[in-house]
Amino acid sequence: MFEKRFYVEGLAHASYLIGDSGQAAVIDPKRDVDDYLEAAERERLKIVAIFETHPHADFVSGHVELAARTGAPIYISHRAPATYKRSPMRDGDVVRVGSLEVRCLETPGHSPDSMSFVVCEGGAPVSVFTGDTLFVGDVGRPDLRDAEEKPTQLAQALYDSLFGKLLALPGETKVFPAHGSGSLCGRKISSAPFTTIGRERLYNWALQLKDRAEFVCAMVGNLPDRPAYFSNSVRINLAGAPALGSLPELRPLTEEELKTASAHGAVVIDTRSAPFFGAGHFPGSLSVGLGSNLFSTWAGFFVVSGKPIALVVGSPDAAQRARIELARIGYDDVIGYIEADSLTQTRQLSQLGVDELHFALKRGEAPRLLDVRTSGEYEAQHIEGSIHIPLPSVPRRLGELPKDRPLAVICGSGYRSSIAASLLRIAGFSRIQNVMGGMGAYLETQPPEWEPSDLVFIGENI
Repeated sequence: MFEKRFYVEGLAHASYLIGDSGQAAVIDPKRDVDDYLEAAERERLKIVAIFETHPHADFVSGHVELAARTGAPIYISHRAPATYKRSPMRDGDVVRVGSLEVRCLETPGHSPDSMSFVVCEGGAPVSVFTGDTLFVGDVGRPDLRDAEEKPTQLAQALYDSLFGKLLALPGETKVFPAHGSGSLCGRKISSAPFTTIGRERLYNWALQLKDRAEFVCAMVGNLPDRPAYFSNSVRINLAGAPALGSLPELRPLTEEELKTASAHGAVVIDTRSAPFFGAGHFPGSLSVGLGSNLFSTWAGFFVVSGKPIALVVGSPDAAQRARIELARIGYDDVIGYIEADSLTQTRQLSQLGVDELHFALKRGEAPRLLDVRTSGEYEAQHIEGSIHIPLPSVPRRLGELPKDRPLAVICGSGYRSSIAASLLRIAGFSRIQNVMGGMGAYLETQPPEWEPSDLVFIGENI
């Protein structure tokens, strides 16, 4: 059996091409589908099936485009309220792909319409594609479709799907999930690309919770923040996203066009790194650096779905990359880009060095500190007296922050703090600084015993 994994960093999304005897299937395709077509052509395989484990919340699928380009049917749970042409599947249904037999298992829990697909060779299960139901070292969260079904009810369904169906498979069955480490669809997902049913029985933390009530309680507690775009992605996936090639060509903007777009409600995202943003940026722009794999996730936290987006970039290549990353979460309305060097009217965001911060703290003259790291990071180590507000919570907790005194924002590296600082600027905070290098640099730098005034040499002391 041919088997290839495709992985999108940042979204931590895994999709798969499997095949045998000249035929192939794609499981949970990403938005940009050319990779599957090219791989299938190289392997002399014809894509005859597209399997969707559920309508995804964290990324927009390319299933409808792939179906249009290959003629392959889309297989998804009969419970999914999809409006595109598809083949609704039920428990026990079988699809043949070459000599492979793909058996459908209804495994609700992460969503009401989750399915797993068991691949059999010679009648015996060899692998199972579990979507967001079972991960390596973790299980799916049950709250992302809470508008349709209560998380407690989905957690109960998840328990039944895991203990009653997936764990009933042979221990040697390989498990291929839709996400890896860093995905917001779980809590403690491993970075390992696959696992086995037997290994998960022994080591998966959630599968040690064999008492149903204890399991449900654990599933609905301590859930990570979810970006606002998640609900919009589900809606797009149920209808089917337009083909990526059908989107308007990304065009360069003049500064006047950018000003006009901003005045009419477009969100301006500056994709450069924090130091470049600090040195000079378009007034009112949001700093989300493209250098991080989490670019699209952070954009999805703070940009309202459906709003037009204009990009400030370091180069046209960066604009094209940002366009793809945004399209993967359903943000298609990117009206254009401007190269930062073309801007003539900019604002600066002061960058505070960690040496300066050490000295200011030593003298009792430091600005108020806002730490935007996660609760776990903050609890492990933080600067005494700092305010802690995790980055996703900043927009709704602005009232807790002082507008009448200087405020320095810190994170782990300076990336998230730049996002937060730009959000505060947009909200009207004027005395904002970004701590360069974040806590990582701060902890590595020990304050020297000398004072800055010691560096001023006079006369014969030079």
